[in-house]
Amino acid sequence: MKELLETLCDKYLLNLGMFTDFCPLERDILYPVCANVICTADTEFDLSKYKNSMSLIKENSKMLSSFRSTIRPLIASLLSVSDDPGGEMERCLRCYDLLKKYFTNSEHLALMAVLLERITDESNAEEYIKRGRQIYDRMKKEHRILTTKEDAAFAVMLAFSEKTDDELIEDMEASYKLLKHSADKNSIQTVSHVLAMAGGKPEDKCAKFGELYDSMLKKGRKYGKHYELAMLAALAMTKFSSSEILGDISDIEAFLSEHNSVADLSEFGRSEPVSHAFMLLTTAYASDENVGDKQERRALLAARQAALYSVIVYSMMTVAPVLSE
Repeated sequence: MKELLETLCDKYLLNLGMFTDFCPLERDILYPVCANVICTADTEFDLSKYKNSMSLIKENSKMLSSFRSTIRPLIASLLSVSDDPGGEMERCLRCYDLLKKYFTNSEHLALMAVLLERITDESNAEEYIKRGRQIYDRMKKEHRILTTKEDAAFAVMLAFSEKTDDELIEDMEASYKLLKHSADKNSIQTVSHVLAMAGGKPEDKCAKFGELYDSMLKKGRKYGKHYELAMLAALAMTKFSSSEILGDISDIEAFLSEHNSVADLSEFGRSEPVSHAFMLLTTAYASDENVGDKQERRALLAARQAALYSVIVYSMMTVAPVLSE
């Protein structure tokens, strides 16, 4: 396994184990994402900082109105690795207020505020949000039923693209038409959003995505067709060949499959450590300065955020809310 991936896997397993052992909330699908947040920050899970971050959220009435209990562990994890949790939360709330100017209020906006605050400067956040609203309206025009409130996050992520709005919509539509028979239409629409963040022809991007997806199926194990597809689409954006990506996935999957902390999680059975592998590999590629130029890494970072967001949305729809302490 590449040294970068091996180091990331070691950090991930350490933080996942500490998180699930010491966190007072019951386990769910968000715990792997929380562990990923912590190891990406190159630190270790700190229960005291995590509890302080949970208190910051609980003490703010504005956050309680829209930050659903299901996603509170993730928000607390993000705040806990900050040098200034209180200041970051204040910036998130200001970003949240900007989002509410352009989109209907929901827990999706609260989460988007946290993600957006971490990848853009406060001075130009509204510019991206405003463009995101324009893109969202175009998406809604193309797919009125499929496009729902959770797609607002993808629209804002697409606003970071160097492409014009017309080019983005054309790219998304072309990818959607090419892949719509591969899985449920909602998941494929998400895939088209992620792929549109990358350069290149839709035919080529979809071919690479299809090659990766078919290769995963040939492994002989059940493979999901929901949030996993968004992460696979993010991997398809890289300049690595399909064989290299599949080799990295296999190495991480084999490494993780040896550890019970992965298999024991309620939403990830022993047959699906690949879900963790996708998440870790998108993290590794997005943080590797050797992966493409600055613009390509920026697109990959946006795709990674969108892919992780799809995991969170899936958890909000399928996992019972975590009980308050």
